[in-house]
Amino acid sequence: MASGESSHTVTNTCQKEDDIGSSSKNDEEEVLFQDESPDTLNIDSTIGHLENIIMSPEFASVRDTFMREYANVFEDTDENKLEYMDIYKQYTGVIECYIEEELSQNVDNFSMSEFMKELQSGHSLEGEVFDLLLTFTDFLAFKASMLEFKKSEENNTSSLENLLLVTRLGS
Repeated sequence: MASGESSHTVTNTCQKEDDIGSSSKNDEEEVLFQDESPDTLNIDSTIGHLENIIMSPEFASVRDTFMREYANVFEDTDENKLEYMDIYKQYTGVIECYIEEELSQNVDNFSMSEFMKELQSGHSLEGEVFDLLLTFTDFLAFKASMLEFKKSEENNTSSLENLLLVTRLGS
């Protein structure tokens, strides 16, 4: 060993100059941390099932039927009528019940209260699933959804009215 050299072994994780541009295992994405605890795997599985439920045509039908029934009550003003809160409570009940029934059928030993505790304990809450879940806990998000649905329904109806024009032939 020459003077100044260390006796420690150091692994070079950089690519050699002649390896640049060629593929190697070092090109793969490095996972720094992965929590594979049973609780995390269970909540991830439940969220996957929840996404499937929310994207299903059956869920869309339940949600749209409810919104179609009550959207005409809502007005785009800063004032919120007492009636809105009653409709909001009814909405959360209908949707939560539907989701809980579906999750109970698809997730072994599912408990909504345990699932909610897990979510509140710091699980990342991003994506369409959680935007929808926000409408259960945030009245203003619910009202915005109702107004958006109402506007969409009005636009669809008005565009369909012009498709058929009945005129009288002869006198």
